[in-house]
Amino acid sequence: MNPIEHLWDELERRMKKHQPKNQDQLRQTLQAEWEEIGSDVTEKLVESVRSRL
Repeated sequence: MNPIEHLWDELERRMKKHQPKNQDQLRQTLQAEWEEIGSDVTEKLVESVRSRL
């Protein structure tokens, strides 16, 4: 799996905890969860790319 797929997978796992009732709630929840994904997650993904080069 490439790094962006890992990131989408993380977001999907986080979204399964929520049950948005409409498009606005979905948008707000997606944005909040996206912002909650820490820099440690993205840094690990960047490092994984470097290790494969």
